[in-house]
Amino acid sequence: MNKGREMGSLETVFRVKVATFTVISGIGTTTLQWFAIKDVWQFSDVWLLLCSKAQFSTLPLANLSPQMQATGGKVVC
Repeated sequence: MNKGREMGSLETVFRVKVATFTVISGIGTTTLQWFAIKDVWQFSDVWLLLCSKAQFSTLPLANLSPQMQATGGKVVC
């Protein structure tokens, strides 16, 4: 919780491109290529984008377009 408070704004921007996605938050910015995602765990209100067993990004679905949600979070390896 303290780390969350240190971030300031809790808003995060998720930018999607064909080959990459970028996450921008109060603590920094990172851009990864889609092939870094090894698996997607889908829940009713969030997707977990897994890069490894110990590293993942949380993607809330509340502001995600229906078109993007319709992809079903498929990962092509």
